Amino acid sequence: MLLALPLAAAAQTNGELWEITSQMNIPGMPAGMGAQTQRVCQGADPAQNATRDKERQDCKVTDVKQTATRTTVTMTCPQGRAVIDQTYNAARTEFKGAMRFSGKDGEMTMNMSGRKLGACNLQEASREREEKMAAMKKQIDARMAAGAAAQKREADRQIKECAAAVERMEFSRLGVYGECYKKKSDAQCKSTLDVMHRMSPAIGKACNARVAEFCKRYQTQEGFLKTKGDETVAQSCGVSTASIKAAQCPRAAQSGSLAFLGAFCPEESKPIAQEHCAGRDYTSKLGGKYAQFCQSYLANADFERAGGSQPQAAPARQGSAADQVKQGIGQGLNKLKGLFGR
Repeated sequence: MLLALPLAAAAQTNGELWEITSQMNIPGMPAGMGAQTQRVCQGADPAQNATRDKERQDCKVTDVKQTATRTTVTMTCPQGRAVIDQTYNAARTEFKGAMRFSGKDGEMTMNMSGRKLGACNLQEASREREEKMAAMKKQIDARMAAGAAAQKREADRQIKECAAAVERMEFSRLGVYGECYKKKSDAQCKSTLDVMHRMSPAIGKACNARVAEFCKRYQTQEGFLKTKGDETVAQSCGVSTASIKAAQCPRAAQSGSLAFLGAFCPEESKPIAQEHCAGRDYTSKLGGKYAQFCQSYLANADFERAGGSQPQAAPARQGSAADQVKQGIGQGLNKLKGLFGR
């Protein structure tokens, strides 16, 4: 009885060292994926050998059939059912076989072949395998942590970019969130937004809120001026430049917002232009309060037509305000003579 314990312990530690080559075959995928060769220390129990790998430790062996030249092991796993079938040569030093797996995600076959190299210690092999798995897990965890950190940095960058878009009234910086703000039912927009939401819900939440804030600000005099009344932005926000002008021009006239009036409001600007943008009073006050207003008004061709529909802001010019006005004096006075009859 005393001798039985060492003999049993020896039986548990003695194993066979095999070199096993495997490759996967999945329907619809290139054949021979994931081919690899590894050395494995195996014991005499087929059931233990089948569930020794960490990814199969949750599997339960339901059937084992073994002859001198063939071993078949059937297992049920959380993901499905697996059958390992191996055929050996007469000396049992080589085998060929396959593991066939079927589950809710489909079927997979792993073809295998092996040759016996010699003896091994099961306990040492198990310890080495666990150490190797622990090292791999550590590497994977480190990579995942690095990936999560990189993803957070990118999320922070995009959220800041959306905030800057509102601060500077630059619609393009809102990216796809701006482009798809009023087109969420569009198939391409829906697909893109779904992918981005899965990657980072925080970005979508923050940037969608910023788009709403941008569009609200766009409909103010200050926001409309900063975007130069861009019709594309209006469409993306689900409004029209005409409706914004109709709402804001009377307010601009009441508050005396010359910049907005000169750029977008021909009817409200006309009396001011008649008074301050012609004659000696105009030329004697170069660079004064009405200089920029007059420049914008005179540069806007649509203002020459009564009830001009959608005038655009004047293009930027180089030099001081006085220089800018001087450049347009001759042309501007001629325009005003025809426009006001003076």
